Amino acid sequence: KSTLMKALNGYEPATKGQLLIDGQDLYSRLDMYRTEMGYVPQDDIIHRELPVRLALWYAAKLRLPDASNREIDKAIDDALSAVEMTEHQNKQVKKLSGGQRKRVSIASELLAQPTLFFLDEPTSGLDPGLEKKMMYDLKRLADQGRTIVLVTHATTNIEQCDYVAFMAYGRLAYYGPPKEAPAFF
Repeated sequence: KSTLMKALNGYEPATKGQLLIDGQDLYSRLDMYRTEMGYVPQDDIIHRELPVRLALWYAAKLRLPDASNREIDKAIDDALSAVEMTEHQNKQVKKLSGGQRKRVSIASELLAQPTLFFLDEPTSGLDPGLEKKMMYDLKRLADQGRTIVLVTHATTNIEQCDYVAFMAYGRLAYYGPPKEAPAFF
């Protein structure tokens, strides 16, 4: 699943086949699409020794090199708000819970306002309550106009997705609305 995710976002392009975005080949236009995409791998992508806001500031300096300090501050405020982490912005990343660290990793990618967002196991290791909250948060982000592609083993809150793809033995077994999957299987 992680290999498929990396092929879909161009991080490790596939050696066969074709990947289209709005009818355009992704790999031949990867530099153009890269600014539109965000990717959060399974592991945290935030420096654990820094306070949340400072970690996001460094990420913003990399992701938004031409932005003014005021624009960076606004991007950080917006990203923290989107993942409901504003009240934790002065905490050291290593002192956050697993779910909070995952939300800060997501905030790091949200700084650049991606329209196509890839998340690899964003709910792994979370307790059922946090998993539910994360899925609702991702649904809210999608409702704001982003396309969110995620890999998950947790299917309890899968109804938050508009479409699901079930894979079996490396092949697509089902693609469609989650509510239609039980009847299909």
